[in-house]
Amino acid sequence: MLQLLAISHAGKVALTAIIIIVAVILLLWLALGFVFFFIALGSKKREDETVPCKDSLFERNADNINLINGYKWYDQNYKQDVTIKSRKGIDLHATEFRNPSNSNVWVLVIHGWTNVKREMSSYAMEFYKRGFNVLIPDLRGHDHSESKFVSMGWLDRLDMVDWINSLVAENPKAKIIIHGVSMGGATTMMTTGEKLPENVVLAIEDCGFTSVHDIFVDQCIRKYKLPPKLIMPVATFVNKLMNGFFFKEASAVEQLKKSVTPTLFIHGDKDDFVLPENLDKVYKACAAPKEKYVVRGAEHAVSSHWFHEEYWGVIDRFLEKYL
Repeated sequence: MLQLLAISHAGKVALTAIIIIVAVILLLWLALGFVFFFIALGSKKREDETVPCKDSLFERNADNINLINGYKWYDQNYKQDVTIKSRKGIDLHATEFRNPSNSNVWVLVIHGWTNVKREMSSYAMEFYKRGFNVLIPDLRGHDHSESKFVSMGWLDRLDMVDWINSLVAENPKAKIIIHGVSMGGATTMMTTGEKLPENVVLAIEDCGFTSVHDIFVDQCIRKYKLPPKLIMPVATFVNKLMNGFFFKEASAVEQLKKSVTPTLFIHGDKDDFVLPENLDKVYKACAAPKEKYVVRGAEHAVSSHWFHEEYWGVIDRFLEKYL
């Protein structure tokens, strides 16, 4: 009898240990998913827009003449902060540059993950030099626009539609171009899948990703060295709670299948953040008139900065064709 009690006690201890180990593993699993979500999609607001994020392309390329010229232009030219309410009632901010040419053409210049409007100034400057008006929105969770979380372009696509509608309401004759880089490129593609007014004449996407799910799986594997099959289920569930969608819903590929907006796809062949294979997938998916251009030697989101004349030559030819 004593021997049976001893065995029973040992069994209880073993069972308790197993339960504790399983609970710890489960908590670690949940914690990793939560941490990944908040690192990737927590607010990216910055106190000083003139100080680039650590180890960002803007910090690494601080001496690039095209970036420097863009910053000077942004800081010295007259601009206005404009706001609208999103369809969900949050405050959205943007900076606008009205061209003295009195052009009817507006360009939405859309920034990437962790970036601010000023860091899109070299693109804005080039469109402004071509006589166009420029609007640079703050995406959700960035700079002045509301939201505690980033949506990687998915909810931003609806905000871009709201910005477009606000421009058309002001000027029914407006012609609108959408241009985005990186996450801004994904936002551009996702936006073209929505029902847009005929005022939207063309789109230019630079190094955008196929979907939120795909880019996070890739980052789990290559950057964080974490198993995506463990991380993604928790992270996407947390995102559903916080942002209202699962990662797989947020697909540029699926949006492009509905697009009627002529679109130029640009990607650097040395991009190690959004891999070049993304280009072929989004290009193939696009149902609208389309062109693609590979910038040889360009890393992520620096095609315009490193290969300036080539980049803008390609864009000018596309503008001439569709504008």
